[in-house]
Amino acid sequence: MSKKVLEISQSEYISYFLNSLIVKSNEKRIIVPISQIDTVLVSNPRCNISVPLLNELVAQNVNIIICDSKFKPTVQISPIQGYYSNKNFLNQINWSKDFKGFVWREIIKTKIVNYTKLIYYLDITSEEEIDKLIKYYESVLINDRSNCEGHAAKLSFKILYGANFSRDDENIINTFLDYGYTVLMTYVSRSIIKNGLDNRIGIFHKSFNNHFALSCDLMEPLRALIDKLVYTHIYIYGKKDFILFKKDLFCMFEEKIAIKNTKLSVNEYIDKIVKSVINNNLICEDFIIEWS
Repeated sequence: MSKKVLEISQSEYISYFLNSLIVKSNEKRIIVPISQIDTVLVSNPRCNISVPLLNELVAQNVNIIICDSKFKPTVQISPIQGYYSNKNFLNQINWSKDFKGFVWREIIKTKIVNYTKLIYYLDITSEEEIDKLIKYYESVLINDRSNCEGHAAKLSFKILYGANFSRDDENIINTFLDYGYTVLMTYVSRSIIKNGLDNRIGIFHKSFNNHFALSCDLMEPLRALIDKLVYTHIYIYGKKDFILFKKDLFCMFEEKIAIKNTKLSVNEYIDKIVKSVINNNLICEDFIIEWS
């Protein structure tokens, strides 16, 4: 049974009782077993959360996302220790430059091919531009030294959203993309912590101020999933309803996608990527999404 995504948009207090999350709102009392919850999204900036509830949600690996007064996700609550052993972390701090260079190449190849296949599936461009994307994919080097990722991303955005589109603009497309990418990062972060890695130690992303460096790395092959959802809402459905987009976004993580003749939920796909890095067997061909 698929677990629930619970959004707290009106209640001003949620608490814990008998393995359940208790929502109090307008003298009503709603009880949700924590075992049935995948994610808690707190979008009411006035909501108070009890400490026992936070501890139990973290203990049961529930993704906890808190939004600011503009309803943008700004906080993810994660356990300090999410794994029974330090083995994976000890291996992580000893990742070599060669290992990181190889993994980053495979991540970028996967990202580019997933976007290429998405654009081909949507049938929104010429064979010439598809060939350009394929060339970028074939040209990715160790550490992506020639920045094929940047060139492919620029072309992909142009094809999807138009020649004048810029990620710096304030518009509905970027609002949807920013929200979607941020939520995606929290799901990747949860898997990273669950598998005993440290989010602050990245493969490519490096910054003293980025506490989610590894999430930023490992989410790259999945970004096309967010773009597919955004493109579908705006250009196929012709809708700019943020509430509907948000609902479909969270449902997406339990939906099945086709990978190498098998079907995995997006959550399972995320776990598979994280474990492949741990096991040093991340190969692009194992993570290509067959769109449908």
